[in-house]
Amino acid sequence: MNAFSDELRNERESRSITLSEIARKTRINIKYLESLEQGAFDVLPQTYIRAFIKSYAEAIGIPPERFLHSYDVIVTQKYSGLQPSGSETLPTPLMPTKEKETVIEKEKNIRLMFIIGGFVIVTAVLVFMFVDAFRTTLVPEPVTETPFMDIVKEQEKPVPIAPAADTADTVTVFVPPPPDSLTMRVIAMDSVWITVIRDSLPPRSGYMRKGRYRTYYAEKEFRVSFSDAGSVMILLNGKQIEPLGPKGERVRNKLITSELLPK
Repeated sequence: MNAFSDELRNERESRSITLSEIARKTRINIKYLESLEQGAFDVLPQTYIRAFIKSYAEAIGIPPERFLHSYDVIVTQKYSGLQPSGSETLPTPLMPTKEKETVIEKEKNIRLMFIIGGFVIVTAVLVFMFVDAFRTTLVPEPVTETPFMDIVKEQEKPVPIAPAADTADTVTVFVPPPPDSLTMRVIAMDSVWITVIRDSLPPRSGYMRKGRYRTYYAEKEFRVSFSDAGSVMILLNGKQIEPLGPKGERVRNKLITSELLPK
């Protein structure tokens, strides 16, 4: 046991402070505090000896610089080959140990984890911003929904006809021309999610409740997607086409053109 360790212990005992009290204050394992007072520095984590000495001194009310200076003098004398006065045994030289290498490796791993975590967070933010911008670009146009019973009433209305001409057999039907080549009316027989692409225009998506319908116009074609093929009825240019699939089946990018019109 060397004079340095004796001094630590004597200062503590003169103040009637136990090692357990120091351990509670500093959160240093009591076995390390005992090794510190016994001069057994070889069993202590080499990278933390100075930190232990500093915390020990503060816990008993002694300026840490006093003990740290004494410790540095002992270490300097050991490395320079000089022996301190007295017959005390010097602590084992502070050489690199496996514990020190382990601590360094842990610190490297922690830094790497922070770097990876930061990269993941930045990537997630960028993806969210991209998706949000994409959704904003493809905001569906507002579509007016009409109750299913109104559709039925509309279909049942008599077609306006012109007054008879020279003969009673001549009837002229006044039907306004459609704005485009194709007119598609999607009727929801049950609640369903739909997406419609008209020619090369952006898609229009939305949720339709049972008994509602939407009307779309295109020059050449439609591409439709339904969450449930059996939940929709499609009228193309006023004529009902064959269902695009059975109940419960999804429809994805189904092409609808004038070729699907009943013959």
